[in-house]
Amino acid sequence: MNVKSIESKAHELREQLGGNIFSFPIEEDNPLSLYAVAIFSGEQLATFPDPMTIEEAAAGISMTLEELGKMGRDSDYDRNVRMVSYDAQMNGPSVTMRRLRKAEEGYQKVMNTNIEDFIPSDDGYNMTARGLIKLSYELVKKEKNQKAGEFMDEYYKLLSLRKYGKTAAAIKQEVRRKDKVEVTEWINKTYEKYIHGDNEVFGILDKIRKKSPTPRQEN
Repeated sequence: MNVKSIESKAHELREQLGGNIFSFPIEEDNPLSLYAVAIFSGEQLATFPDPMTIEEAAAGISMTLEELGKMGRDSDYDRNVRMVSYDAQMNGPSVTMRRLRKAEEGYQKVMNTNIEDFIPSDDGYNMTARGLIKLSYELVKKEKNQKAGEFMDEYYKLLSLRKYGKTAAAIKQEVRRKDKVEVTEWINKTYEKYIHGDNEVFGILDKIRKKSPTPRQEN
């Protein structure tokens, strides 16, 4: 997908879904597709220069929202951001997408408890910050994923700074003693009580990304 195609797709998604910041696969039929990021500023459209993984795209969007906030502009995630995936990616081998697929299967249960972890649209899914926390916990619990572990450690640090009443290490031990249902309830409660917006959680992704070199795409 070239720049003109990305711009055309961004305009199409804006008409369909609203919002101003878009991330979507550059190859809709490729399960392992990298993602484009396009941003509307007024009537002007800018695109990130290089394709990214979905995690990198989320981090880039988080940085953009942070900068918008510093400039006094609208930086609300839900109003502005649309992260889109298609059937090829949702059914692909990616661990992230496998978790999203499970979220789709349990979406009605999620809606019944008014927890919007993954918001479906006509073209894909928007992942919320709360959904990202739960996904990271699952990756740590079942697959010992290193990056997910780093993400959760940073989340524990954030809670500690927010007067949770324990150190990050003690919070981590508390979570380890809980079963899956208890952890889900714990994430819901801590997010509501201690987190001031999705940007704070997605900012953790950016912090982790800066710790290690960004993978380069082979030509």
